[in-house]
Amino acid sequence: MTLSRRLLCLSLCTALLLPAGALAAEYPDLDQSHWAYQDMNRAVELGIIRGMEDGRMAPEGTLTWGQYLTMLSRAFFPEDYAAYLEAGQEWDRAGYLTALDHRLLLEEDFLPADPSDLWAPILRQDAAVLLDRALPEDSGGWDWHWSSYQAEVAFADWESLGEAYHDAVSRLFHCGITKGREVEDHDPALGLEDSLLFGGGENIKRADGTVLLLRTLYEADMTAERDVTVTLHIVDQQGTPLTEPQVVETQTGRHTYELVDENNLWHYVCISDPQQVSSYQSDYTLVYRPYTRREAAQEDFYAAVERGELSYEDYWNQDFNLWELGENPRKSLLLFGNEEQLRFSDRASAEASMADITVPVWKLDKAGNKVESTLTLTVHAALAQDVTAIFTEIFNDPEQFPFKDLGGYSWRGDSSNSEHNSGTAIDINWDENYQIRDGAILAGSVWAPGENPYSIGPDSSVVRIFEAYGWAWGGDAWAYDSDDSQGYHDYMHFSYLGT
Repeated sequence: MTLSRRLLCLSLCTALLLPAGALAAEYPDLDQSHWAYQDMNRAVELGIIRGMEDGRMAPEGTLTWGQYLTMLSRAFFPEDYAAYLEAGQEWDRAGYLTALDHRLLLEEDFLPADPSDLWAPILRQDAAVLLDRALPEDSGGWDWHWSSYQAEVAFADWESLGEAYHDAVSRLFHCGITKGREVEDHDPALGLEDSLLFGGGENIKRADGTVLLLRTLYEADMTAERDVTVTLHIVDQQGTPLTEPQVVETQTGRHTYELVDENNLWHYVCISDPQQVSSYQSDYTLVYRPYTRREAAQEDFYAAVERGELSYEDYWNQDFNLWELGENPRKSLLLFGNEEQLRFSDRASAEASMADITVPVWKLDKAGNKVESTLTLTVHAALAQDVTAIFTEIFNDPEQFPFKDLGGYSWRGDSSNSEHNSGTAIDINWDENYQIRDGAILAGSVWAPGENPYSIGPDSSVVRIFEAYGWAWGGDAWAYDSDDSQGYHDYMHFSYLGT
């Protein structure tokens, strides 16, 4: 490999070795509010595009044939493009010849690519054909031809595209590469209210062309399984590294969490959104959180089974079931001495099993300031230690959630199925965390997390910490989520058996 070729490859590799945004430049006409900001900066990092001589990025500028063929060549065939530059070809001519070599352009082509006029603007429909030809043959799956009618239905200007462009636009649409834009200033009589425009006859802009190219490169990566080397950065929720960076040889399309050597991550779990390796990103950050004590105990149990020290039949005898959401035999055995019992049969039996505990809490004074205080409640004696620990963790959490009302054991009649009868339910700030069914409020007055300080939100420390100890929250225990517009919700309520 000659010097100039090595230099180009080194430039691309250097960009790949830096995390996203590390090379992001400041352009007067492209800031972080621009919809194409991240993709255009990524393309700069990869050496696919560069800014204008006057320092602008010109995202709304028109791309020429020479520019777009060069961008495609740099993205998909950088070494071949570098070889033409080394041989003395002009940059745009090198892009044209590279495109011919790899059949992005054909000798006898319907595309109007003129090697003598590479400064002519390229249309969106022509760019779509080039992008489609850059994709591996099997991109989009076997059924994309069958489902190509979706593009015809979606694009209001489908008929204005020549038939020669239909397959390319269909596959790009099917793969999610082109999404179109909403119809603006349409005539309602045409019935296009829900349609999109592809704009095939329009000149393609630098922002649009760059975004479409990177989406195409990503789709090609997911299909072709290219060999790549990536660096994985493993951090906790505060961004502190948990291990040294891990360098892994892999293929594009693999999920990053599958590549992590977890030998030094015992009792941690990955909470990052799934990412697939691509050829235009080589650094990935994965966030891990510590296991809850239930998860850690379960992991230890399965390890003991692997060692032959325990068997799977011992599962329900393990203490980690005490911290599992919902009822189970281990919880019943703890509470009632019987694996099948779920409630006390009479008040006397219940009250003989209760204990009073005093827990630390935050309260609001008359000025709205948080002040330290305590509250006393009655709970099942077998849960007293855990409940004290729960409230201590809530008290020590940075959120400092404030308490106004707190209730536990309450005998509600011999025929009641309420967990309050068993001291296994706790109500918190009942007026500000109402009970509601299908829009009808049954108890309390309001639920406004984020607005009312006493209201319990689904992401609050209260919910998180109670759930870690196996207590279900009535805000989402009996519905799909915490949306109070439908279903049954009891936002004040926490229960150990999930009812």
